[in-house]
Amino acid sequence: MNHPHVTLEPGRIAALLLGPATVLVPTPPAMAAELTAVVRAGTGGLGAVERIAVVEREVVAVEDGQLACSAGLLRLGAVSSYVVPGEACTPQRLAEALRRHRGDLWSALAEFGYAGGRGGGVQAAALAAAFAAAPGGPEPATPDRVFASVEEFAARCCAWRDARPPTGG
Repeated sequence: MNHPHVTLEPGRIAALLLGPATVLVPTPPAMAAELTAVVRAGTGGLGAVERIAVVEREVVAVEDGQLACSAGLLRLGAVSSYVVPGEACTPQRLAEALRRHRGDLWSALAEFGYAGGRGGGVQAAALAAAFAAAPGGPEPATPDRVFASVEEFAARCCAWRDARPPTGG
């Protein structure tokens, strides 16, 4: 399958197309106030390049005493024409995958076919390195919400997956 390649500008932040109008950034760095999602074909770079404004965002995190992870959830102003590569997962299945991968959201999502995880996703090593906490690395995003359970965190991520762009205009 040809997984779309998603980056956020400014900053060239690696992301995943989670739903037709939703982008997810595992372990997000601090992001500019105005963002544009750049979506293009992942294999060979052939195909249309979409530039879609981000119209809403939320950074969520979980700290349950056993694992910690965070996600940037972003709603796009329009639906991407690219096919979302992963299967829909329930909050329970995502929570279980997060536990198996000790909070590594890239790898947990790879279990469901989303590109980017170390469990067989595209560009795994590069994406993992890009978000590794290293001295002088990017400042992490401040969470808007912190959940005490992995299930609540997973439910929030799954709820955003089905977000639709705003109507009207």
